Amino acid sequence: MPTQTPRLLHQALGAQVLQVEGLQGLSSPLLYVSTLPPAAGRPVRGGVPVLFPQFADRGAQPKHGWARDLPWQLVEQRADGGEHVVAYRLMVEQGSRPGWPHAAELQLRAMLSPGALRMQLQVRNTGEQPFAWTGGLHPYFHTRDLEQARLRGLQGAPVADRYAPGRTREGAEPVRWHGAMFECLYDTPAALVLSDGERDIELSMSGFDQWMVWNPGADGARALADLPDDAWRHFVCIEPVRVDRPVELAPGESFSGSLAVRF
Repeated sequence: MPTQTPRLLHQALGAQVLQVEGLQGLSSPLLYVSTLPPAAGRPVRGGVPVLFPQFADRGAQPKHGWARDLPWQLVEQRADGGEHVVAYRLMVEQGSRPGWPHAAELQLRAMLSPGALRMQLQVRNTGEQPFAWTGGLHPYFHTRDLEQARLRGLQGAPVADRYAPGRTREGAEPVRWHGAMFECLYDTPAALVLSDGERDIELSMSGFDQWMVWNPGADGARALADLPDDAWRHFVCIEPVRVDRPVELAPGESFSGSLAVRF
C-alpha cells in the first residue's frame, strides 16, 4: 500500500499554517490550534503566525505587526514524492500601512515531509528607502501536558525574562513550566529539543538569531477570549525571531530566515 503524502492545513489570512495531517508515528498533533473562534478579521490562535514588521509591542506598530492580519496570495501548492509544499506571497505597497511608509514583498514557504517540517520567511525591500524590521515565526507546538515537558538546548543561555527582570542567564537544567506566565527571550540560535514524555521535537533555525519561548500560564489563558482556560497545558510557543538586532534592508535587499522541525 502506498504511503500517504502528509498534508499541511493552511489559510490565506496571514499565510498561516494551521496543522499537519497524515504524519506517521505521531500520537498527537504537531501544532496546537484553539477550539475557540478568533475575533472577526483576526487569525486563529495557534498554528504558525507570521510576525512582521514588529515583534510584540516593541514599537509603534500593532502588537506583532500586521502581516498576520492580511490576506496573502497562494502562489504554489503541490503534493508529490511524499512532500507537501505551500507558498504564499504578500505585496506591501508604499504608504499602504499606517505609520510604515515602505514597500516590501514577503514570501512564506512551508515544506512538509515524513518526519520534518521546514518553513522559510523571505522579506525583500521593494521600495526606494531602507527599512528595519523585527519579528519572525510564532509556532504553537502541541504538548500532552506542559508540566511534564522540558526544553533542552537553552542551558546557560543569555535570557531576558519578562517576569523576572533580574535574571540574565538560564540555569543548568532544561526549561520547565509549572502553570505560571512564561515569556523569555533567549539570545542564542542554538538547536533545541522539546520533549513532552511522548515524543521529541528537534528545532533549528537559520537567519533568525533568538528564540522567544512563551506560554500564558493558567492566569493568562483565562484572560484570552480565544483560548480555553485549560489550554495552556497543551502548547508552548518556541519562536525563531529577530528582536534585539533588527533586520536592516536597503532597497533591493532581501532577508531569509527558516525554521526546521524534526519529529
